[in-house]
Amino acid sequence: MIASPNREGLQMFKISGTVLLCVASTAAMASAPTPPETFVIQTGQSGRAETIKVPVGAVSAFSATVAEALVGFADPKVEAMRLSGDVLINVVGTAQPIQIKADNVVLELTADDAPAAKKSGFLPALPAPQLRSTEVIIGGDDTQTFVGNVVFTVQTSFGAMEIRADRVLRRKGPPEGA
Repeated sequence: MIASPNREGLQMFKISGTVLLCVASTAAMASAPTPPETFVIQTGQSGRAETIKVPVGAVSAFSATVAEALVGFADPKVEAMRLSGDVLINVVGTAQPIQIKADNVVLELTADDAPAAKKSGFLPALPAPQLRSTEVIIGGDDTQTFVGNVVFTVQTSFGAMEIRADRVLRRKGPPEGA
């Protein structure tokens, strides 16, 4: 004779299943990639080079149509290159990933400042980004354009990242068209 499951056992099974589904959906949402904060560097009219200075460990990927090494750079501890044509630089080590887009920039790769944080994989509490700019133009809920000798300093777990340009569009949240 086969014993039929009792009512309490079925109820416990339903509750356990519901709890497991909630935990699984929460874990899936937590592991969903955070959309990057995007900086679009627009070429200014001052004639000076727009510059991105990033600790080498914070750069997860970069691409450009043309990359030219800058030899005899002023600081021998910095690896510098001019990137042009559909430049894309992905930066990690911040609470939200960063994506930098440009057409023509000088990328300066510096030594990592925080090797202990990098090795442990622990992301310490990082200070808020610092900004200097002459004018701010609000373009929407999550979009701002900064104009006039713009300097962004963002702390990563590898050290400080700095963007210097005449005009920078900063977009938080999902990328355009998403």
